[in-house]
Amino acid sequence: LVTGGEGFIGKKLVNKLIKEGHKVTSLDLKSTADIVADLSEPNFDFNCISNIDYIFHLAAQPGGYFSLNNSYTDGKWNCLGTINVVKLAQKLKVKKLIYVSSMAIYGNKKLSSSITKPNPISFYGVSKLTGELYTKLIYEHSGIPYTIFRLFATYGSGQDLKNEHQGILSIYLNQALNKKKSATIKITGRKDRVRELVHVDDVIEALMLSFNPKTNNSIYNVSNAQQLTPEIIIKEISNALNKPLKIKELEGYKGDQTHITSTTRKLRKLGWTPKIKIKEGIEEFLNNI
Repeated sequence: LVTGGEGFIGKKLVNKLIKEGHKVTSLDLKSTADIVADLSEPNFDFNCISNIDYIFHLAAQPGGYFSLNNSYTDGKWNCLGTINVVKLAQKLKVKKLIYVSSMAIYGNKKLSSSITKPNPISFYGVSKLTGELYTKLIYEHSGIPYTIFRLFATYGSGQDLKNEHQGILSIYLNQALNKKKSATIKITGRKDRVRELVHVDDVIEALMLSFNPKTNNSIYNVSNAQQLTPEIIIKEISNALNKPLKIKELEGYKGDQTHITSTTRKLRKLGWTPKIKIKEGIEEFLNNI
């Protein structure tokens, strides 16, 4: 079962799982899902799903900006939704629950790792961290193993370019893709904020490691570990489009991380290596629009 199976990452995960020979059921709010349902509803029908061995829980409210403006929905989807997923996993007696978390749980931190003390500075970071805690209880209460993946800023083809508040690279790319010979990219916050990105294809390869028992009851960062800034990202987009791009800094918003970097040593020990750097990732995105 893939919750959020019709989302940006979820769709690619479903396709990969099917390609590898797994039977997959997608659950999402979108009508194209195998099961259309809202996981966060108190009257969620636990009998709508059966014969599941693994649950990949991706369904979520996925952004800090939205959580600031609609914190109730953020908490409902990310916390209450995860409670129902844990209860579902217990009912189905699955072999494993895989929870997709976020770098937002760290707040501002250099070289964060799975043992770094969380310090979220956004409602989104708090709700995703809460989801982690609910997930970990499934082993304590039911003996069902889990794996938690903390994704850093994920990008790539299939991401919604129209979403002006989700996906740092896609936001800039959308502004750059106009018919004019040059463009001004409006960014929230300073252009020297430090970020790490990871291409969605590399994320999928990390998630597929969930079937390895070595990942049981463990937490992993998923990042390219290539330190970037909005200025560097926009320069790479400029080079890819062969178009001059200017930057206009706008006032940032509360809860936006200004410096977040990671170590992915723990995941690399399992054989995972990010293959797509920012230049190649932008080219992949552009070639598939």
